[in-house]
Amino acid sequence: MRNILEYIIVIFFFLLFKLLGLRLSSLTGGVIFSLYGFFSKRNLVVKKNIMRVFPKISSQELNTIISRMWFHFGRVVGEYPNLNKIKLGKKNNIIVENEENLIGPMKKYSNCLFFSAHIGNWELTSHLLTQKGFKINFIYRAPNNHLVDKILRKIRLGYGVGLIRKGADGAKQCLKIMRSKGGHIGMLIDQKMNDGISTKFFGQSVKSPSAIAKFALKYDCPIIPAVCFRENATNFKISYAKPISPDELKQIGNEKEIMNHLNKYVEIWIKQKPEQWIWFHNRWNN
Repeated sequence: MRNILEYIIVIFFFLLFKLLGLRLSSLTGGVIFSLYGFFSKRNLVVKKNIMRVFPKISSQELNTIISRMWFHFGRVVGEYPNLNKIKLGKKNNIIVENEENLIGPMKKYSNCLFFSAHIGNWELTSHLLTQKGFKINFIYRAPNNHLVDKILRKIRLGYGVGLIRKGADGAKQCLKIMRSKGGHIGMLIDQKMNDGISTKFFGQSVKSPSAIAKFALKYDCPIIPAVCFRENATNFKISYAKPISPDELKQIGNEKEIMNHLNKYVEIWIKQKPEQWIWFHNRWNN
């Protein structure tokens, strides 16, 4: 019954946001989650996490980041049903920075890996690929409610990405993709993974998923850092950093050392736009 009730609520908001269109659904989602965030017990985790990263932050700055984070997260949720309407180009919604850092390796290598984090609207980091005809598969953690998962899959498949659920079956699917020409995979690396490897994040111990490092070393793939920041309202800027080549990855070292290196990109992004990162995850080990 709980799954069915959650499904009905999600369907209601999906249809409502779809009807409202991109701008209004984004704003409405922001308002709803601002109200939710004002009363949420998750703010205890949020405050603890922010103070880990910014130990000298003032109470006013702390509260500003929290309120802006909830509004921003609500915008992301509100934008989900309209992701296929978000287009590239200055006259549209997305400005792309350093496009060659993504497209160049995609043409040069049989397989590429790219990563982002839960910052800005992370779902848009693959838009350049899908709108230019490249195939990209994204690893994701499926919701516990399989009915809700069906909706999210429909949305994501609707704007052109392939989907791989985390887990044993997903791992087999990844291996199959990596063995095929043109099999490219993207993933988010900033969530805690209990069976991940021990790494450093803002100088503190965390568990990180190591699949991206494992695949890169095994299949000689470059890794491309990608981030999508919200500039204002429903306008975004996607930036692709310089690809880390297979040779550079081998020089960095083993899986743990590579993940420590990739975590530093996420640290930089968070410092740039702290209000756009999702602080309510239990990212750290303690």
